[in-house]
Amino acid sequence: MSEPADTHDVVYLSGEHIDRLRQSLKLAEYQARVAQFSAYGRHVEDVLVEIEEAIGNQLARLDIAVDHDAAEAEESGEAERQRDSWSPRYRAA
Repeated sequence: MSEPADTHDVVYLSGEHIDRLRQSLKLAEYQARVAQFSAYGRHVEDVLVEIEEAIGNQLARLDIAVDHDAAEAEESGEAERQRDSWSPRYRAA
């Protein structure tokens, strides 16, 4: 017997790998938060709070790492080289 269609959520991820990872983690963080208010016992609720906090911490670490990599790329000139490589070069004939 199949389940009704409305019992499943469909999630579409977009962007690059880091974007997709962030979206997945945010979804897991949200689900942990929502599950805390379900009819589980206090032990499960405690674990769900810890999971939500751990995911939030990992998201913050990821954001910091991305910012640090971007700053390093700017300092080294790599970011400028990347931007130049994406720009079309027009030359007079």
